[in-house]
Amino acid sequence: MSTKKSMRSIMARITGQHRPGITIRPDYDYVFVSGNGEDAKGQYLRGKLSLFIPEGQNITSVHLKLTSRMWLGDHKVDAEEAVKWQRGESTVHQWEPFTVVDKIGEPFKNGKNFEWPFELFIRGDQEESFKGCTRCSITYLLEAWTVDENSSDSFKTFSPLRIIRTPGFSSYELMDPTTVQGKWSEKAEYNVSIRHRAIALGGLIPIEANLAPLNPVAKITKARFFLREKHDVENKSEAEEPGYEGQRIVTEWPLELGDEPQRRWQQCLHLPIAVRNCSPDFSVCGVSITHSLHFEVTLTNNGVTTEEVSMPIHLFISPELPVNGWGVFVRDHAIAAKEVKSLLAEGISVPPKYCKGDFVVEDYEIPPPAYSEA
Repeated sequence: MSTKKSMRSIMARITGQHRPGITIRPDYDYVFVSGNGEDAKGQYLRGKLSLFIPEGQNITSVHLKLTSRMWLGDHKVDAEEAVKWQRGESTVHQWEPFTVVDKIGEPFKNGKNFEWPFELFIRGDQEESFKGCTRCSITYLLEAWTVDENSSDSFKTFSPLRIIRTPGFSSYELMDPTTVQGKWSEKAEYNVSIRHRAIALGGLIPIEANLAPLNPVAKITKARFFLREKHDVENKSEAEEPGYEGQRIVTEWPLELGDEPQRRWQQCLHLPIAVRNCSPDFSVCGVSITHSLHFEVTLTNNGVTTEEVSMPIHLFISPELPVNGWGVFVRDHAIAAKEVKSLLAEGISVPPKYCKGDFVVEDYEIPPPAYSEA
């Protein structure tokens, strides 16, 4: 058997024969849905499926499906080897087989190329992709494989897909400015505001802060903003135990201190530009991540004290700076970085430019017509 395989390999090199090849090419390897509940809106996933069949091969069809994988491990266990996992895999959709019979292929060296378009309406209530931490995630894969009438061999490939949820069109409260103001005992008076609560991941947080000591002896020795991420996991077992609650500081922004007794800062805070360093807000399958922006000040007044105030913010993935199936920001090189930052600073901007015709604004009982049916 090994001799025959070796001979076939040698002959393939001499004659230039190739192995069959499948390629999944979605137009975009991310899909935007928006809102929640009755306000949830969906969008189409579209792309092309390609197959190369070498001469002498009898591949009759290609199969394609979209699958979802959920991983949830015990967050309260410290040792990785002791973690108990819940795993779930389901098929979101499987297309009818793409058949080679009666389809004219494009001649290519020692074989033929075949290509089919595919599309699927991703409903607004489809759970979005997420990776809360190393112990919880939902991911999506487009998977394709061949069927050969004369062999059990099957050639396979996959392409990751990210389903992204943006705030709904009616989330006006996320666009309102937020302000906190007050006094820390008799030490200092503060007024802190952000232009809007909805903040695009990888973008900017526009802030304004005013700080005035109330005691001439009090001095401001340090001031900073920092972003706190809170990670919650519900306990869905029958045991009456509290769920997991964790938190971390994602990043911080030290503020410059001048010589004036009163301080005023008006600037934009830059969020991390690596997706793994900061997650968007979400609440899926009992797992959630939320964020709050904190303003912290260190004062000296007969001793050293540290005071802080916080404001809730909502981090989301913007259509102006999407995240692809591999978990990486997709940057449009035709747009300057400054322009992207400017767009992100505006808060919510939906629908994406490339799919304004695909976003479902009205209430449909069924998905709107696909482009091939229009």
